[in-house]
Amino acid sequence: MSSGIQASEANAGQSGAEVLAGLISAWNAGPVFHVPGEGILELLDALDGQAAPGIDLVTCRHEGGMAYMAQASGRLKGTPGICLAARAPGALNATLALHTAQTDAAPMIMIIGQAGGGISDRDPLLGSDLPALFAPVSKWVAEVTEARRLPEYFARAWHMAISGRPGPVVLVVRENVWAQEVGDIAVPPCPEKPTQEIGRADLKRITHLLSKSERPLIIVGGSDWDEKAAADLAALAASLHLPVATAYRRRDMMDNDHPSYVGELGIAADRGLQEAVRRADLVFVLGMKLGEINTFGGSAFEGFSLLDVPVPKQVLIHVHPAAEELNRAYQASLSVCATPSAVVRALASSGLRPRGEWEVFRAELRAIREAFAKSGTCPGPVDLKEICAILRAELPDDAIVTVGAGSYALWPQRYFGHRRFGTQMGPKSGAMGYGLPAAIGVKVTQPERVVVALAGDGCFMMHGEELATAVLHNLPIVTIVVNNAMFGAINASQKRMFGRAVGTELSPVNFADYARALGADGHVVEETGAFLPALRASLDAGRPAVIDLRVQPEALRPA
Repeated sequence: MSSGIQASEANAGQSGAEVLAGLISAWNAGPVFHVPGEGILELLDALDGQAAPGIDLVTCRHEGGMAYMAQASGRLKGTPGICLAARAPGALNATLALHTAQTDAAPMIMIIGQAGGGISDRDPLLGSDLPALFAPVSKWVAEVTEARRLPEYFARAWHMAISGRPGPVVLVVRENVWAQEVGDIAVPPCPEKPTQEIGRADLKRITHLLSKSERPLIIVGGSDWDEKAAADLAALAASLHLPVATAYRRRDMMDNDHPSYVGELGIAADRGLQEAVRRADLVFVLGMKLGEINTFGGSAFEGFSLLDVPVPKQVLIHVHPAAEELNRAYQASLSVCATPSAVVRALASSGLRPRGEWEVFRAELRAIREAFAKSGTCPGPVDLKEICAILRAELPDDAIVTVGAGSYALWPQRYFGHRRFGTQMGPKSGAMGYGLPAAIGVKVTQPERVVVALAGDGCFMMHGEELATAVLHNLPIVTIVVNNAMFGAINASQKRMFGRAVGTELSPVNFADYARALGADGHVVEETGAFLPALRASLDAGRPAVIDLRVQPEALRPA
């Protein structure tokens, strides 16, 4: 399938850099995130010229932050986020973000400059075997040595990034390719994501298995969804009275106030929900990878214990668009290689009717979810549970909230309810430093949306330099730093394992001063009552703002 953008002929005399820049512009593939450096200078110049009208170039401070921005942009758009990295030192800085894109199934293309072919294999300055280095953290890595093949490689990279289980793709381009002139060259149409429909036989088997069950539970996740597909899912769950749980950090798949929404799996999942999965007689997994993080059962890091391996005691229906994810760890009763949205549409018109037991099971699980979201306390003068309630009341339903990794993230996970699809961004890779650059990435991509980043103090400092990027590009995002002067999650793990903590204390930082030094607004909040004025001032500032939220060291998770 194609997007409707037809193949065309490039003008004779174009350079390789102009050909790729024109393709990025024609496919509306921006914004483009970059840190300038050797190997990509010609492409940068072309992207800022007549060859690429309408492309937003976002200059970043670190390649790791840059690639997080592209990853978040790709997840939000559903098409590849684009970033450019210079030769080996710059490119290697982005490795963790590529791993995060791979873990999160986020479509992304990173274009890396490489030493020219004339000096290859001579240990060139800033050179390295980039295809070998990036192969483990990418869906596909290719090296381009001829300008005339740039459209071919870019089109294949785009297709690879969005097809099956989406993920990151790396194009390594020899530096001499950018200056090569090309004659008439076909520019391919922009690939669209293939749609994998469900066959009649599989649909019949799904409806048969569902109709026989008394306690079915739907679990949804993955990245093969859009706003319409999420709405279709909500309508299907409502009509069939089915409970729906979401994968880790995919709470935005369903309005958390929907009567069918029963919670989120993964780290710190409600024990009641975990027990409900075990009591279900049918588990219907739509689009979610059945990996370790979504199968935690009991305390943290007991992966693959929520369902029995390799054959669960429940009837397991697993739908995924990538065949390699089916029957990988769990042998399903029925495996279907299809797009989950297509399966939802097919079920809606299948004639399936709800059973009375389904409504009883759904109501029971919904009550467990509501009790979980209301219980728990926070010690100290700053009540993080109340902070989440204030945020929910003040932010519009379509506001995007980003988080990184750390114990602070347990608070919004439990107490901040998402109401719209596409409003939650957080890494499943456990990568710290994600929240701020992700917020920048989504704000550039959809500037009309309110964007708030949540970070711990340790998490924020991993990529706090990108606040300067937000200032440079005048992006009015709000960053809330949960500041307890420690690596909280690791502190808690050490105390659980050894009875003491080692190396987790951090020097105190005044993040409001830090923000002001970079040209952003800064506020310090030391008690709950001061948070609402600081939040409103930050939202109204018209420029980046940071709220330094001082919390007690013991406020690591709800008590």
